[in-house]
Amino acid sequence: DIKIGDTPLPFSPASVVIMIISIIMLLRNLLGGPKSSAVASHILVDDTEDAKAKLTAIKKEINDFTKFKGAAQRYSKCPSGKASGGSLGKFTPGMMVPAFDKVVFDKESKVGQVIGPIRTNFGYHLIWIEERNLVE
Repeated sequence: DIKIGDTPLPFSPASVVIMIISIIMLLRNLLGGPKSSAVASHILVDDTEDAKAKLTAIKKEINDFTKFKGAAQRYSKCPSGKASGGSLGKFTPGMMVPAFDKVVFDKESKVGQVIGPIRTNFGYHLIWIEERNLVE
């Protein structure tokens, strides 16, 4: 039994350990444990009949990240394209539309290569994953 002075407390040491472990697990879930994250850039074009062909042609011109950023500044309809070479910064799953997230957080999608064209409700995208941390 656990006592404070001469007063016995109504729980055992095993109960205290179980409560502490439960509180730790609850806090980890509430505060969120480690999450997957990525840093990526994109080129967005409107969803037109020739959008996919246009992005496929642009994709052939790109063989490094510098060329990708230049293409984003020239072709992207997204404000991030004009301002920062298509950079979307760092994000976690659920922050982007599902089709975009699915590609970026798929372990088969290679970091440091052009991916796409990918269609979302915004239009068609080419994506460049700069870095990615996948947490299982």
